[in-house]
Amino acid sequence: MTNARAGGSPATRWRNGWMRAAPLALYALPLMLALVLALAQAADADAWRALAADPQLPRALGLSLGSALVSSGLALAATLALVSHLHGSALWAWLSRALAPMLALPHAAFAIGLALLVMPAGVFARLLAPLAGWTAPPDWATVNDPQGFGLTAVLVGKELPFLLWNAVALLNRPDVAASVRAWLGSGATLGYSRSAVWWRVLWPLLLPRLGWPLLAVLAYSLTVVDLALLVGPASPPTLAVIAWQGLQHADVARNAEGAAAATLLGAVLLAAGAALAAAYRPAQRAWQRAALDGRRRPAPRLGAALGRALLGGLLGLYAAVALVLLASSFVGVWTFPSLLPQLWAGEAWLQVRGSASVLGVSAGLAAFAALASLGLVLCWFEATPATWDAHVMPLVLAPLVVPGLLLMAGLYNLALRLALDGTLAGLAWVHTLVTLPYVFVALAPAWRSFDRRYEWTALALGRSRWAFWWRVKAPLLAAPLAAALAVGFAVSVAQYLPTQFIGAGRYATVTTEAVTLASGGQRHTAAAFAVLQALLPAIGFALAAWVGRRQRARIG
Repeated sequence: MTNARAGGSPATRWRNGWMRAAPLALYALPLMLALVLALAQAADADAWRALAADPQLPRALGLSLGSALVSSGLALAATLALVSHLHGSALWAWLSRALAPMLALPHAAFAIGLALLVMPAGVFARLLAPLAGWTAPPDWATVNDPQGFGLTAVLVGKELPFLLWNAVALLNRPDVAASVRAWLGSGATLGYSRSAVWWRVLWPLLLPRLGWPLLAVLAYSLTVVDLALLVGPASPPTLAVIAWQGLQHADVARNAEGAAAATLLGAVLLAAGAALAAAYRPAQRAWQRAALDGRRRPAPRLGAALGRALLGGLLGLYAAVALVLLASSFVGVWTFPSLLPQLWAGEAWLQVRGSASVLGVSAGLAAFAALASLGLVLCWFEATPATWDAHVMPLVLAPLVVPGLLLMAGLYNLALRLALDGTLAGLAWVHTLVTLPYVFVALAPAWRSFDRRYEWTALALGRSRWAFWWRVKAPLLAAPLAAALAVGFAVSVAQYLPTQFIGAGRYATVTTEAVTLASGGQRHTAAAFAVLQALLPAIGFALAAWVGRRQRARIG
């Protein structure tokens, strides 16, 4: 395999042709057909009238939009603060290494763990009980609260590592890294602190490059279902949950109403994205005027302390969530306000052991989706020049920014027509569609920046392109390949909507079991499944790290 060239032999043109056609036929075409089918299902005047008459609609829409905007804004602000105050320091390496385990913890597992920490009978209340004199759980609404604060907190906790991961990937690009070093060096020469250079110069330049991740975060927050079921408000729920309930209903009219609600969420997302894009230019000009006024303000004394506090809080939160999940999975009797359980037991893990098929389905789906996504991505990379990536990026990132409910409704209709609904093949196919964008984004920088002089040298020595690919290129890029596979594996494990829609309730995964059990109040068994849900991606990232260490040792 090799990168596409202009012209070439007939065999090369034929090979590049099918390698380009495979991703388009198996990924792009189904997505476009799914969107058409979903919008066609929503094009029902009676469904829109029924949705407009629903008394829950204004409140539900407000909860969805409010939690999405607030959580995305807080996650972005924390990302800017962490990068501005920690980049270039000893803690930056700690932050970069900590992102993989944080991303490996699925959203549902994080939500269950955070709920166990902050619920009225949770760990925090037990810690405060001796000071407050509580003998019964306090009457506070921290989970499923009507204002959606719990949902917003969970979204911030999971969106922040994702945005940081994208920021780190951006700053690791050679061209960006060189530009950042130059600006920081110039700023230091003129007497500005590093954080001042970040806020005055670098963020106005770099923030637009985080546009796609920000839009993905906003889209996910606006349309998330599993987290809203776990920790979101219940009466009324978010609009995403109302759409989900309609799409799951046996009545065709309710299905159309659910599709209309999902389409409304898509329209709201489009309007919010357009409003933010329109507001960015004036905000950027105002930001630059304020930043470049010529005054050297002293570096804030609390800036570095703020960065360290944010990092410590983030790492501490994830450590506490992981610890409480593990501990809760072994709890037998734990009365309030006792800080430690009166009885430890393993009944939850006995139930997990009795669900070995669930683990097999989860791991098998994730492995297939990661490998299939990697194969399609490699076909595209090897058959096209890097300049083509910018043109297909909107389509590649469509599953990240199109409301998941709308996309899944369309894919379900497409699966019905192809007789793939309720089948393992259909489930694997849809998991691949959802996983591919993450594999693409994870692998693209390393694969596209590979030095082609290695290839030219191998060809000059008489080696075939296939031999070069297998014996030189793939081994040299083993670490990025392993990391991309780990990302794809983790994304597939965490999927809830695709499994529920396309699986038609016939196939359970660790994610669907954890959400179902937690929603039903079976906290300890849900914690055990959440631990298992987190363990699968952790194994994938650990294997990727092992491959990376072996590659560095071999090269070194």
